[in-house]
Amino acid sequence: MSMAGAGPEAVPGPGSARLRCTRHPFREPPMRAPFMMQLFVLSVPLFSAPAWAVEHCSFQGKPINLDNGNSTANLTGTVRCVDEDTKKETRTVAFKNGQQDGWEVRRWSDGRAIEQEYKAGKRQGGFKRYEEGRLVETSHYVDDNEQGEMLRYYPNGKVSRRVDRQPEDARSTYADYDEAGRLTKAGCGLRTSWEAGLKDCVWKGPSPLVFFHPNGQKRAVIPLKNGKRDGVTELFDKDGQRTATNAFSEGLLHGVTTRYADGKALTSITWVKGEREGDETEFFKDGGKKQVITWQKRQQVKLVEFFQNGERKHELVVTGDRAVESSFEDDGSLRERKNLIRGDFHNGFDPDGVTETFLPDGGPASREHYVKGKAEGRRQIWAENGTLIEDSQWSKGHVTERKRWNPDGGLVEDEAFYEDGSRKKKQ
Repeated sequence: MSMAGAGPEAVPGPGSARLRCTRHPFREPPMRAPFMMQLFVLSVPLFSAPAWAVEHCSFQGKPINLDNGNSTANLTGTVRCVDEDTKKETRTVAFKNGQQDGWEVRRWSDGRAIEQEYKAGKRQGGFKRYEEGRLVETSHYVDDNEQGEMLRYYPNGKVSRRVDRQPEDARSTYADYDEAGRLTKAGCGLRTSWEAGLKDCVWKGPSPLVFFHPNGQKRAVIPLKNGKRDGVTELFDKDGQRTATNAFSEGLLHGVTTRYADGKALTSITWVKGEREGDETEFFKDGGKKQVITWQKRQQVKLVEFFQNGERKHELVVTGDRAVESSFEDDGSLRERKNLIRGDFHNGFDPDGVTETFLPDGGPASREHYVKGKAEGRRQIWAENGTLIEDSQWSKGHVTERKRWNPDGGLVEDEAFYEDGSRKKKQ
């Protein structure tokens, strides 16, 4: 929702009940999405006048009603309005051949004022806004739309925000500054924004591009080449501690990015032309590897989790639509291994093939077969002493035959089953 075309209700002045006279009203105080609706409501009292304030307008000494289009149909010259009580000028409106042409100025008793330039009934040219007699914003309009340079100012007169608004939003640029004139943010696009030097957002300033925290500490130091990020950028917290380094080439992540805490690496990611390619590593606080994900053509092809002692804890290796998943004890011994296939109706994997678990001495603890997530074929389970204690057959996830023994070898069950799980009666 653009506020540029809002009616005079958005910025009423003294005697607002009589001021709905401008067919192309003033630009209201600057507001930006996503808080536009909320700020619009708040702007009304900012420019409201006391309910009893009355404004009288005249042209060449004769009263004129600007609410009546017939009274301005062929008007050329300047209409002046004054407050009925104070007799101070509150508004001047320039006309040419019945259309606003030239500057319209509004003034309030508390030092606020707005100046807007018109051409043939449309906002065309300059715009200025004042508070307490101090210039707080300048802008420019083309064909009734804000376009070109916009500046906002701090009370000390320094620029707080600079915008170059273009018809194509992606080509618009912005830069924000603190009260000392230091750059805090810059980029392209006012609706969909990219920071300066990223993607196609070419920064025309010097290299390195430096952003600052409110306390004056450097927030980011960004080397540029031809206006795009190139080389290793560094990010810092408000205390000057490094929080990240990012490698760029031609405005895209290319190389290793690393995130830090207390001077130690927390994560590192390898990029190629803006895409993850290679290892993404997470570290323990002592610097040891906690997890490594390997990326290839936007896909995770390997994941390895580690115990803090450096031994593997979990591993997933993906080859096309198939994968092998393994779990380990903290001494490095294999605990479980699964053969998997990518699910038909989800992005994860289902058991497919042999799944095995192992005893602490490396002997088998269980072996079972799956087809696309359902048990199919033989299942065997062993006791810790190596004795087979279950041997069963499965079909589509249901047991069909099962024998069980106790650990000393004595048979305790020998049954066959129907599909609903009930036991077949023995003859």
